[in-house]
Amino acid sequence: MNSLRKTLLSSLFLLFFVAPIFAAEGKPLAGVKDLFDKGGFVMMIIVGLSVIGVALACERLVSLRQAKLVPSNLKTAVATARNVGSIDQLKSLVDQGKTPLARILKVGLARASGGIPEMERAMESQGALESDRLMRPIRPIGILAQVEPLLGLLGTILGMITTFNLLHTTSAAERVTTLAPGIGQALYTTAAGLAIAIPFVLMHHHLQGRVMRATEEWSVLGTDLVDLVFQPSVAARTKSEATPVLPSSLEEAEQA
Repeated sequence: MNSLRKTLLSSLFLLFFVAPIFAAEGKPLAGVKDLFDKGGFVMMIIVGLSVIGVALACERLVSLRQAKLVPSNLKTAVATARNVGSIDQLKSLVDQGKTPLARILKVGLARASGGIPEMERAMESQGALESDRLMRPIRPIGILAQVEPLLGLLGTILGMITTFNLLHTTSAAERVTTLAPGIGQALYTTAAGLAIAIPFVLMHHHLQGRVMRATEEWSVLGTDLVDLVFQPSVAARTKSEATPVLPSSLEEAEQA
């Protein structure tokens, strides 16, 4: 909660510095107040949602780090268990872990008594649950990426309506000078909506990619855990399949 509050404050602070990049008639805007004056109440909504989106994106960037999704100590423990042939150390790390991978492996070990199919089914179910839990906070960023351009278009249309309503109160000679600034100001909302939506689209796909890569690694480590738990039976079956059956007598050898 504290990190989210800090991110919101940082986003608002950043907004005061990026506002002058919007220009009208070759002059930069004086600040956020001028930006809102030219864009109207729709611009306020666009900027407010952008601050929320930046806060969500920053929080997800911190939460979806590789070190949290696929902890190196668990990967090392799985590799060590494969070399040593014992999963005691791995069990201890899994029981103490609070990461998604630890919960997946813990469920798998708890269902190991049911055999390989039951163990795999339990880990797949837990993996889907963890993946959905990680994807849930990412979805609002995708929604904002779709809504922001629509809000920009709405602001432009409202501005155009207001501008064209002035036609009946202005003479033909004054229409160009009267309508041109109004149309330019109306387009501010479309520019702002697109400028905000494009980074949100890229961020949404980037965060989705992080979760997808993590689920792939979870699947590989889950398969390794199954092999570790049922290693004796697998090793015995592999050895019996690889060892040729020798004839017990000379007669059998001649028949072969």
